[in-house]
Amino acid sequence: MRLIPALLVIFILSSCDTTDPFSFEPPDFSTVPPAFDYTEVDPVTVEPGIDVHVLEEGTGTFSVTQRDQISFLVTLRSLDGDIIYSSFSNGNALPITNQRVDQIRLSNGIINPRSPILLYTSGLRKGLTGMKVGEIRTIIVSPEQGYADVTAGLTAEYSESTLQYDIELTNIVN
Repeated sequence: MRLIPALLVIFILSSCDTTDPFSFEPPDFSTVPPAFDYTEVDPVTVEPGIDVHVLEEGTGTFSVTQRDQISFLVTLRSLDGDIIYSSFSNGNALPITNQRVDQIRLSNGIINPRSPILLYTSGLRKGLTGMKVGEIRTIIVSPEQGYADVTAGLTAEYSESTLQYDIELTNIVN
């Protein structure tokens, strides 16, 4: 009879999870492709602090507007070479899907380092405008258009960094 309560206590204790629910494993960036070389491409200044280098023209009738939902592959780096986020992390090539451009906003809370929310800056939102499906571009974003206003969270350490977004647009949903 005493065996059943003892087994129940052991089962309950062994099933308790003591890991921190707000602790996330860092992503593995070892499979992320190298940064795009944009040095031979003249930039187009979208507005002060946002330069776009079109490395490969896209095709199709439609180009990205602020109201569109888009899907894209992306790697975000600081110009110092630190990878902040990549859709190629952990051995994957998973595009960010159906993201509405005008709703790209940066969150200032606890963020999973695998979450695409790390990408979202006004510089990215403005730099995506005009892309066509298949287009590959590098968007260079100044701190003022990037993370300058971020005071906490995973991106705060990049608040004074110029950012490089390497992007390939895979779909536009008008």
